[in-house]
Amino acid sequence: MQPDSLLHTTLPFEHLQELPHFDFAIDVDAPVNQIIQQFNQNKFIPGVIVTSRNKFFGMLSRRLCFEALSKPFGLEVYSKRSIRDLYIHIGVPPLILNEDTRIEEAVRLALLRSPRDIYEPIVVRGRDSHRIIDMQTLLQSQCDLLTHLYSEVQQLSLKDPLTNTWNRRGFFQAAQTPVKKCISESQSVCALMIDIDKFKRVNDFYGHFVGDQVLKYVARECHFCIRESDILGRFGGEEFIILLPSTDLNEACQVAERIRNHMEQQKIYVNGYQISITVSIGVSDIMQSRGSIDLLFTQADEALYSAKWAGRNQVVIYDPGNGYRLNENASKTTCAVFRKGDPQIEPPDEARIYDETIEGWAHALELRDKESHGHSHRVTSMTISLAHLMGIDDREMVNVRRGALLHDIGKIAIPDNILFKPGKLTQDEWEIMKKHPVYAYELLFPITYLKQAIDIPYCHHERWDGSGYPRGLKGEEIPLTARIFSLVDVWDALGTDRCYRPAWSAQEIRKYLSEQAGIQFDPTITTIFLEYLEELEQKGTQLLTEMNQQAHFLVLNNPVM
Repeated sequence: MQPDSLLHTTLPFEHLQELPHFDFAIDVDAPVNQIIQQFNQNKFIPGVIVTSRNKFFGMLSRRLCFEALSKPFGLEVYSKRSIRDLYIHIGVPPLILNEDTRIEEAVRLALLRSPRDIYEPIVVRGRDSHRIIDMQTLLQSQCDLLTHLYSEVQQLSLKDPLTNTWNRRGFFQAAQTPVKKCISESQSVCALMIDIDKFKRVNDFYGHFVGDQVLKYVARECHFCIRESDILGRFGGEEFIILLPSTDLNEACQVAERIRNHMEQQKIYVNGYQISITVSIGVSDIMQSRGSIDLLFTQADEALYSAKWAGRNQVVIYDPGNGYRLNENASKTTCAVFRKGDPQIEPPDEARIYDETIEGWAHALELRDKESHGHSHRVTSMTISLAHLMGIDDREMVNVRRGALLHDIGKIAIPDNILFKPGKLTQDEWEIMKKHPVYAYELLFPITYLKQAIDIPYCHHERWDGSGYPRGLKGEEIPLTARIFSLVDVWDALGTDRCYRPAWSAQEIRKYLSEQAGIQFDPTITTIFLEYLEELEQKGTQLLTEMNQQAHFLVLNNPVM
């Protein structure tokens, strides 16, 4: 049972157009007898729309109408007259609100009326019609809305907003009933305490946004590995807890091992990073906690601590007689010998080491060229965003990110007097400069894990019309990722101050990119990119600022620097 299942209730009405209404109408020049007849035939209608030549004229409420007619000689005076005369005599204009008015606002405006008219029905103005809503319906809808909001706030206080699982308080509250039921029926209950191994490294290296995505992924995968009747919660930080009602210790260990093994096999793809994680799990049984829920979770937590001490990526069972023991049904990897003072050596996270190395190379390039400070991370972030729009798969995004960070790695072979020459390069110097994509290819191709990322460093100076370098590729001969990156690279370069020119304005950059579509750049990608830039500008500069801040964060907080 998860907290989101409790929120799947029918939402109350929020706008006037959704409420039940009455649309009885009568012409203003009709005799008063007709409106009396209308009210007598339909005893539940609160009022009638009055029209003139099929256009809205006003509204007569049941109460005000009968109030006027019940006065001495009122019926005799108005029974032979038109509704217009009666309407003018009553002289109370209705409250008219647009159909998209929110219910709480409608209630506020309705209650601002004079005490005499406070319970009069209101008129709702639609696109081509007018309808009547009585105050009872309006106030009931307000009550329903407040009740729903109260229930929602109450549920949110029990739910972890990031992972959409129970928070600690909600978990303990949800666990009470199934635990008591199992104890009363002499059934076993087990608990799993789960911790993501070395999660701090994920936050420190990749940033908290990526860390949050990892937490959401772990919660989702844990949910897939358990039954509907089991209860999953976030215990705090990177720890999760699972209650397994009607489950013996052997079955609980199987569930724990299934989760542990599943996490070990998975690769998590976020923002162009490939992240591998493992989890440690402690298992406890209600039979060992003497029926105490608090002690059940405490023992699971102690077993988890033992799993961490044993070298992580372990399933450990709480056993009061023999201390703690590794799960005997686990895989060979998990069932390594558990000796005090001899923790296991965890296999290195290859993906993280690769990324640390790439970040270090990118930083070294920027240290060499002060003008390009932050450039690699800015273009990487924007390239990933554009690649998503172009439908590139998340797994391929790892290579996109690596290639974007290393797009100028070949410049390490270019002499400083050419690379940093303030004036125009000679023809011979330009020929040397044009070799840097080839140098990038020669440097990266022998490295196995970077072969798939070579397209951007090798091909980002190719042009759509075939006039680029180093190979003169044309059109779709140029790899898609290189076509995406070349556009972003020019966009960032033109928007940055250089020693030989100031940064261009956003309007100038868009004009240039548009003019070069079909010449330098892929026209389809250019159109999508310009639309994306326009969307960002419409939302303000906030998204671009956050993107630059993220790049700045990576530059300042890279652990290899």
